[in-house]
Amino acid sequence: MAPYWFFQLRLIPWIPFLVYQAQQIRKTSPNLPSQSSLLTLGQGNKHILLLGESTVAGVGASSPAHTLAGNFHRLLGESYQIETIGKKGLRAKEALSLFYQHRQEQTRKFKGIILFLGANDCFLLTNPDAFKKELENLIHQIQLATSSQWIYLAAIPPVHLFPSFSKKMQFFLQMQRNYLQAELKKIAASHSKVIYQEIPINLQPEFFSADGVHPSDLGYQKIAELAFEKLNPTAVKINLSSA
Repeated sequence: MAPYWFFQLRLIPWIPFLVYQAQQIRKTSPNLPSQSSLLTLGQGNKHILLLGESTVAGVGASSPAHTLAGNFHRLLGESYQIETIGKKGLRAKEALSLFYQHRQEQTRKFKGIILFLGANDCFLLTNPDAFKKELENLIHQIQLATSSQWIYLAAIPPVHLFPSFSKKMQFFLQMQRNYLQAELKKIAASHSKVIYQEIPINLQPEFFSADGVHPSDLGYQKIAELAFEKLNPTAVKINLSSA
């Protein structure tokens, strides 16, 4: 992979055009509400925290039951409690302060943490070194605060395939995503409690909601099922069902 500064040089002449396109998309796309920004489902004594950007906030879902939280609650069962802290537009550097702002109980311990971050760091062209530093700090601090047994780190959504974006936007977003994805893999390789998972990129149109950016109900279902398969005790040596 070429140095990041080389990518930046290629990008600079296109920035005014890309900014204009982004503004037009915001003007013409439907503004879908968040369904699970701060949501707790279930009364079980095994706690799972979902923390992240608009996918955790449930933008594009038709109801809380069809968000990531709703799907994880269905998949894991009544012995679990699912808590979400999500915010549209969230970047990695903002996630820790959001967590401390909204965590319900200072002493609560979690079985596991599920992180969905990186799309907004693609859109806002976060430097890969800064992205890695912020995400490593988040993982370290949140593990200390929650004593979580594992941290699931989702791959960055395939922003270069979002139907609302032009071919030129998709081209540069794919390159930016590649740089940030490389940092995610480095983090996972150096942290024994981090479980990293790629996202299949053969997405069908019905995966997306009306804005062509966020997942639909079906999209959220598929994302949750993919993560559940990775976290299933038969697939990895982590016992989700233990007390």
